[in-house]
Amino acid sequence: MEYVFNFCLIVWPLLVSALAFSFNRKQNSQDPWTGGPISWPKSFWLAYTVSTWFLLPIIFLLHPNLPSGFHAVFIVHLLSWWIRGPLELFMIYKWFNWSPRYGISHDIFHLALCGYFLSQNWSEIQASLGTPIGNLATVFCLIIIFTTCAEILFAALFLRFRSQQEEKELIYFASDDPKWIFINRVTLSVVLVAMSHLILQSLYVLKGLL
Repeated sequence: MEYVFNFCLIVWPLLVSALAFSFNRKQNSQDPWTGGPISWPKSFWLAYTVSTWFLLPIIFLLHPNLPSGFHAVFIVHLLSWWIRGPLELFMIYKWFNWSPRYGISHDIFHLALCGYFLSQNWSEIQASLGTPIGNLATVFCLIIIFTTCAEILFAALFLRFRSQQEEKELIYFASDDPKWIFINRVTLSVVLVAMSHLILQSLYVLKGLL
């Protein structure tokens, strides 16, 4: 399983990039899904959150040497997002009643939940620092907190910039339209941090294998 773990972390930036390309192409085509056109920063952000929040913690949990202090944190994180994820998809694509306000509420709850379990297991997590898997898991937990805070900011900005007409038209994404330039620039800044983490994570694993 450690081989699978190492392989996944090495190729993860490529996976996120491929998903971003696919989603950008779909949303800006003649037959897009609900949500409207999407910019490249938002394409990468969506690809990052879908893959890294919903799947990457599972890869960490499969590592045979993952310190037990991380288990509760990653399990709670996954339960929280896998409950929200399918519900959000139904609300966006079937019931057409999703609001960024729901996302903000969940994100705040999620931060509190993860923060609690991190604090409860902090002594064990701290003891794992210095080991490769301990270092990787600790940094990943910190990135989860950072990107969740960023998600709250993005949702709040979207509520501010989206017009009532765009809300009626079920616009959920920032496009390349000049009105979204500030949101796209902020998103790009966060994406650069998030993708840099994934790339450095890959390099760290590769270095350990050499």
